[in-house]
Amino acid sequence: MDTYGQYCPVARAAEILGDRWTLLIVRDLVHDVRTFNELSRGLPGLSRGLLSQRLRALQASGILEPHEARAGARSEYRLTPAGLALRGVMESLLHWGARWAFEEPAPQELDPVLLMWWMRRRVCHERLPAGRTVVQFDFDEDAERSFWLLLLPDDVSVCFHPPGFDTDVWVRTDLATLYEVWLGRARYEDAVSRGELRVRSLPALEQAFPTWFLWSDAAPAVRAALDV
Repeated sequence: MDTYGQYCPVARAAEILGDRWTLLIVRDLVHDVRTFNELSRGLPGLSRGLLSQRLRALQASGILEPHEARAGARSEYRLTPAGLALRGVMESLLHWGARWAFEEPAPQELDPVLLMWWMRRRVCHERLPAGRTVVQFDFDEDAERSFWLLLLPDDVSVCFHPPGFDTDVWVRTDLATLYEVWLGRARYEDAVSRGELRVRSLPALEQAFPTWFLWSDAAPAVRAALDV
């Protein structure tokens, strides 16, 4: 670990948390992402080797600890008391970033695969219809590629190839619009009324569709920043 050579609490904290990707790993751990594969999916620009290295460093610093899961399940990472105490730090960073550093997205920041994984994690299961519901997402930037969410009351899957079931809800939009709706920079109703987000289904499903998601954890802070 590189050090600043200063006897200062801020310097000591920066030595632990200042490496690239470390704060994003902590962000996801704070939001209950617990397995290595789930962390990797949520950080697509981070190699698995470097992720392993960062996790080992956080463990050595007392921020997280591995937990052996039940038989047949993947091992998990959980925050220690020191790690849980970072929730307030992450909340402060979120509110500062939403207020002072969060403008329109750049094209290189928009990843449809990452967005699908984020949406999968934030489904409100108790609001889903009974049985299986298939939602197909088509983005204007890539007419040849579709994504699917398979929604069940007790499970959600992301599919990058046709899942073999009839689609119940079709969503057509550009990637930036869905990102901005997801993160609270745009209202779902406004995007629909402007024709930037088009949803096609039976009327009951079309009306219920936005209630199936809790939207991003960051959305309340982003909305609050826009209201300032």
